[in-house]
Amino acid sequence: MARKKQLSREQVVEAISRCFIKHGMAPTVDELRRVLKVGSTRTALRYLQWLEESGDIERWPGARGLRLLRTPDQGVETRSVPVVGEAPAGPVMLAEENLQGWVRLPAASLRPRNAKFFLLRVRGDSMNRARIDGARIEDGDLVLVRQQPAADPGSVVVALTDGEATIKRLVRGPNYFLLKPESTNPEHQPILVNRDFRVHGVVTHVLKKGTSIVGLR
Repeated sequence: MARKKQLSREQVVEAISRCFIKHGMAPTVDELRRVLKVGSTRTALRYLQWLEESGDIERWPGARGLRLLRTPDQGVETRSVPVVGEAPAGPVMLAEENLQGWVRLPAASLRPRNAKFFLLRVRGDSMNRARIDGARIEDGDLVLVRQQPAADPGSVVVALTDGEATIKRLVRGPNYFLLKPESTNPEHQPILVNRDFRVHGVVTHVLKKGTSIVGLR
């Protein structure tokens, strides 16, 4: 671009990365314009062209046809988070030899700092009406889970029932708990569990299927 750039490449890459983490998908040009606080979509498009020419991003036709080819590396601390399997599936396997890969995510999205996190691939449609920070939990997505042995009622949790990990809304009854689906498919029914069922963690973010997450291997 011939005209002077007001933002650095790292600032724009960081802004795009934040959009991926917060919303689970690439920003549109207008959404990026607002995040960058620039005056026009033309300016935002120039920044995208600059990043594409620099090899920082890849673009294709479509409102969200964008993926990052690298992580932000200036002023953004990241942490590696393991991908441990799918849900519903067998038990969550956190041992190193069972991991399917790692994803580097901004540390700001992993709070509190001393908490442990893992990622699960969603399989099925039992929670496709549930939203985490505005993003639906749909087949093929990755969910970010804060590892903890208990959860407040109303949370979307990863729990172990009958030897299988499942993602459901935790609902409290008088002397029991329900693991409740939130689905467009009426075949999915609530699971009644007693007080000693096992919670693996609480879902905090959704990384949408079709987005490229830098660091996945």
